[in-house]
Amino acid sequence: MKKLTQYLLLASLSSLSFIAHSGEETLTENPSTGLLKDTFVVTYDYDDFSDKVNNADVLFIPADYQTQAAFFLRCRPFFTNFSVEFLERADNLKESDGSYENDSPKFAKHGYIYDTEHDLKIKTDGDSERMDISVGGQNNHLSKHFKTDIKKSAGLLGMSFHFTFNYQEMPSFRSVGNTSEAEDAFTLLNRALKQQTPLIFELGGRNQAQDRMFSLDTKRMKTAVPQNVIDFCFSKRQLRD
Repeated sequence: MKKLTQYLLLASLSSLSFIAHSGEETLTENPSTGLLKDTFVVTYDYDDFSDKVNNADVLFIPADYQTQAAFFLRCRPFFTNFSVEFLERADNLKESDGSYENDSPKFAKHGYIYDTEHDLKIKTDGDSERMDISVGGQNNHLSKHFKTDIKKSAGLLGMSFHFTFNYQEMPSFRSVGNTSEAEDAFTLLNRALKQQTPLIFELGGRNQAQDRMFSLDTKRMKTAVPQNVIDFCFSKRQLRD
């Protein structure tokens, strides 16, 4: 009984220690009692004593999903996923025979009916890169991270493209590296933040879908997002060789 009591005490102290050493924070740039619009939302957990960030999500919700994009950074110890999401009319993406180009049918179970490469130019003051990027369209609209007042309809698709930045902290037994597209996006994102200039995405349209231009306001991001979160997500990280 004495050993059991000691074990329970140690377990209790261990739990208290964890609580004392870690915290979670959610910051909303423009709070609202209704649906959030035109705002950064940051959620992260950290060590209380060192302020070291362990995980973070940085989300920008636009004022108008029809013409603007949502930006989402999912930041973890070994990698960061950077996604750009917007809306498109499904009919605009149809081929002449009424079908949808879909290079990744395995995503159909997630509601994807469209997936193919688009031309993309990423630019910031003084530098730019062109690339082909895979863009997907799914009938679940935007991902669960983005709550919108746009009613779900069969004719509206949630579109997205993304980059994964794999960092040096990635365990050695994992052979994953970085694509040239991810390397370019990472370099330009850091440059835009350092220069406090917008990071602009010029996405080529397909079929009847028009060309799109989306802009990430890095100056606003630096004000709305804590510096230790930005550092953890990308600015103080090194891509895996």
